[in-house]
Amino acid sequence: MEFLLLRDKIAFRLISFFCILFTIYTIPGFSAEINLFPLKEIQVGMKGYGKTVISGRKIEKFDVEILGICSNNKINESTITSGKSILVKVSGDVIKRAGGIAAGMSGSPIYIDNKLVGGISSGWLMTDHTVGLITPIEEMLEIWNYPSDKDKPKTGIKTGLLQKHHLEKTIKIGSKNIDCIIEAPYSLASSIVPNSNEVVFSQAATELKIDDINKNRISETIKARLNRKNVIVSDKQNNDSKNDLSGYFAVISPDYYEPGSSIGIQLARGDINVTTIGTLTHRDGNRILGLAHSFLKKGNVSFLLTGAYIHHSFGSVQMPFKIGAPTEMLGTVEQDREKGISAVIGKLPAMIPVKIDVTDKTLGTEKSINFQVVKDITVLNTVLDTTIMQALEGAIDREGPGTALMSISMDCSSKNGDNYNFRRENLFYSKTDICQVLTNEVTSLVDMISESEYDEVLPTRILLKVEIENKRKTLTIEKVEVKNSSVSSGGVLDVEVTLKPYREPKFIRKVKLPIPQDIGKENLTLSVFGLNMKVEDLDVPSDSKENKASSFKIEDNNNSDFSTLIRNWASSPKNSDILFQLSVEGEDNKKLKMNNKDYEIQPTNLVVTGRVDTTLTLSEE
Repeated sequence: MEFLLLRDKIAFRLISFFCILFTIYTIPGFSAEINLFPLKEIQVGMKGYGKTVISGRKIEKFDVEILGICSNNKINESTITSGKSILVKVSGDVIKRAGGIAAGMSGSPIYIDNKLVGGISSGWLMTDHTVGLITPIEEMLEIWNYPSDKDKPKTGIKTGLLQKHHLEKTIKIGSKNIDCIIEAPYSLASSIVPNSNEVVFSQAATELKIDDINKNRISETIKARLNRKNVIVSDKQNNDSKNDLSGYFAVISPDYYEPGSSIGIQLARGDINVTTIGTLTHRDGNRILGLAHSFLKKGNVSFLLTGAYIHHSFGSVQMPFKIGAPTEMLGTVEQDREKGISAVIGKLPAMIPVKIDVTDKTLGTEKSINFQVVKDITVLNTVLDTTIMQALEGAIDREGPGTALMSISMDCSSKNGDNYNFRRENLFYSKTDICQVLTNEVTSLVDMISESEYDEVLPTRILLKVEIENKRKTLTIEKVEVKNSSVSSGGVLDVEVTLKPYREPKFIRKVKLPIPQDIGKENLTLSVFGLNMKVEDLDVPSDSKENKASSFKIEDNNNSDFSTLIRNWASSPKNSDILFQLSVEGEDNKKLKMNNKDYEIQPTNLVVTGRVDTTLTLSEE
C-alpha cells in the first residue's frame, strides 16, 4: 500500500512537471505595453476590473466601481496632503469566493478601459470587505525615481505611519456617511476608534508568515520586534505537502509573472521561512511594482522577491486573508516605500547562509538547521533574533533553563572588499531561557560588527555549534584569602579562592599573582569575579534586548581598526573564567596590569558567578 502511494505521488509530480514545462514554452515573454489611466480623468461611477490570485497561481478578474477620490495626509506628522487615493467597491464571483478584499491582495492591479489605474492598498476593517482603497499608478511609478543604494538607512524597523484619506465629497455606504478614511497596518488598524464620519481600513498584504520548525513563542518575538500583531506561524513539519512546492514550480519562468500574479517578499528561506505575500501591480521589462503600500517602510532595501502559491482564501469578520507559500526565487526588492515596493526580476540579493548544529545532551539527539537570511542591515538582526531562537527551540523541543556550550564561526566582508573570519567558544547558563541567551550572544555580535565605527562590515556566513543540557553547571566564588604575611611591590600574591559548584562540595583553588613593580604604599584592592556577578545576570528577558550577552561586558578601548576589534572580542574573557584584577583602593578606574595584562585568568569548565573584593596593604621592602 505504501509502495502504491509512493508510486502515485511520483507519477503526480512527473505529470505536474511536464504540464508546467509545457506551460513555460507556451507562455509568451511578458510585454509591458499597457496604457495608464490618469488620476485626473477618474470619475465617480466609472467601472472597470481588477486582477488577482485567490487559488494556486491562476489570475482571475473581478469587477470594480469608483466610489470617490481622496486626498491623503499623515497623522501626527503633518497636515500637508501627500498624494491621492481612490475609493472603490469590488464585486463578482472572485470577490465572493475570497470573502472580499483579502490580505494578500495588496497591489492587485485595477483597470478602466484596459488602462491601469493603480493597485489595491487596503480594505474596510470589520465591516464591508468589498470596499477598499487604490493607490494611483502615477504615485507608485515615482518609486522608480529613488536612488538604488545611496540612502540606505541603518535604523531599527518601524511600521508605516497612519494615513488619513479625505474624500472630496461625502459619500454614503449603507447607513454611514463617510468623508474620511484612516488607513493603517493591521496591527494598528484594529485598535483605532474612528469618529462618526470616519472609517478604518487595513492594509491588504498578508502579515509575515513564519514556517516554523515547531510551534512555540517565536511569533510573539517577531511581533514585538516588528510591532506587528497578525503574524502567522505554521507547523512546517505538518505542512510539508503545502510548503514544499519546489518540486512543482522550480522551473516556472520569470516571464510567467504579470500584473495580478501573487508574489512573496522573503526575509529568510530554507528550513525556516519568513515571508509576506502580496500582488504584482505593474511590470516594465524586469522591473516590477507591487503591494501599493509599504512592507516595512525601510526605503532602500535588499529583500528576496519570490513567486507565491495561494493555498486558499479565507473569509473573516475582521478581514479576509490568503494562505500561501513562497516558491521560486525571482529577484530583489530594492525599494520599500509608502506607495509600494519595487523589485528587479533576475537579480537575486546577497543572502547569508546560516547553519546551526544542535546536540541535546539531555535527550541524546542531534539536529542540523540550514537557512539563508537576507543580507540587509535594516532587518538582519531582527530576522536573526527570530530564526536562531526558532531553530534552537525547535531542535531541543522545549523552552526554559539550561547550560550550553556554543561555538560561533563567522565570515564577514567589508564594503571595501576586506574579508574576515573568526571563531569563539563560550559557555552559558540561564535559569529561565537558555535559547534567548544564546540568541542574544549572536545578535549582539552582529550588532557590534554592523555598527563598527572602523568599517562597513556584514556577515557572509554564520556557523553555530551548540551542545545544550538541562543541568545547571555554575560555580560561585565564595571566599578569597591572601596567604602572604607580607606583600611588597614586585612580589607575588599567594591567593586561595573558595569555589562552590551548584549542589556539589566546595573546593579551593590556589593562584599566584604577580604584584606590579614601582607601586607606592597605596592600599590595593584585589577583585576576584566571574563575568556574571550573580545568577540573575545570566538571564535575559525574552521580550527585551536590554541585557546584551555576557562576553560584551568587558570593554576594550585599545581597538585601532576592525580587525583588532574582532581579535579582542575573540580573545576576551569567557563566562567560565575566574578573573583576577588589581586596582588602587578607592580608585576603581585606576587598574594595575599583571604581566602586562588587565586581568589574570583562571579557566574552569563551569559558568562562574560571584565577586569578592579584598584589600591589600603593601609592606616596605
